[in-house]
Amino acid sequence: MSYHKYSRSSRRRDFVAPAITPATTYAGEQADFFVAPAMKAADTLTNNWVTQLDGLSSKAVVSGFYLNQDPIVSASCDYTSNDSTVVDERVLTLSDLQVNESLCRKQIMTTWVAYKGTRNADWSTPEFRNFALGVVGAKTAEALETSLWQGSAYMPGFLSNDGNIDATGLTNSPFGSATAATITAAGSRSSLTILSDMSACHSKAASDKSAVLTKTDLAFYLSPVDFAYYQQALAFAGGGVSHDGSTTVRSDGQGYANNVSNQNLNNLTFMGVPVYRVPGMPKEYIVLAAASNLFFGSNLRTDYTEVQYIPAYQYDGSDNVKVVMRFGAGVQLGTPADCILGKA
Repeated sequence: MSYHKYSRSSRRRDFVAPAITPATTYAGEQADFFVAPAMKAADTLTNNWVTQLDGLSSKAVVSGFYLNQDPIVSASCDYTSNDSTVVDERVLTLSDLQVNESLCRKQIMTTWVAYKGTRNADWSTPEFRNFALGVVGAKTAEALETSLWQGSAYMPGFLSNDGNIDATGLTNSPFGSATAATITAAGSRSSLTILSDMSACHSKAASDKSAVLTKTDLAFYLSPVDFAYYQQALAFAGGGVSHDGSTTVRSDGQGYANNVSNQNLNNLTFMGVPVYRVPGMPKEYIVLAAASNLFFGSNLRTDYTEVQYIPAYQYDGSDNVKVVMRFGAGVQLGTPADCILGKA
């Protein structure tokens, strides 16, 4: 998990694990100790597949800066602007989010005992508190990974503003004004079409946004389904085995590196462009974009993050501990037109 630990001089207060009380609260940078892993464990964030802006309180202006014509002119004694600079601004707005979870000690006892490696379980220790927070944090990271791409009822995402993968959700999302490339519909896409579908996105960039192809952080963002199709297409390239459902076994090739499917096809590229397997990507789309043009913002490092661990069993007769997290997150694009969106 990649999470930057801020220098001691930049912290307003140092984290010290306190003794368990009926209500233990961590606020501001103390909460970062728990909130940051819950957010940054999302695959897209931990791999730095987008540009991350922490320390926001509510909003941030994301600027797209480019020149729309050749800035070079003939030399003269005067200063004459070529008026070729275009600044395209969008606002990244944080959604206020919270996590409210009750954990029954009895239900998680087996896992806790196995984690400790002992039959003796002390529910009042900071170790159990961290375990409970870790369980909730891991699930939070999974949900955030999906939301930052597909959106949800509580947070607009890159490809939908409401969690519905449809024309309306896309139109109102940051990718609604991206440069579109036509690809096979998700229901008909397969290992036989994925190469032409990715090629359509690459060709669209070459014809309409050729400067994007020079970006060092350019990448294909594929759903796990499309990534699997790409692996199969490479493994069975040129034949090797029948992979199209037909009864004909082709034997005129042995796949990439002549190893067919007996190889590790994970760190992949397409025409030299890295290909990422993105858990939160919907299978309906293929994205070709630079990480420096995709922004994720949060209010980490501010006083707006909060975590509460409430051992309710100590005072209400239940067998529960309660976990509360409050934080903010949001996404935005720098220059949407520089992002290629493959869609049917």
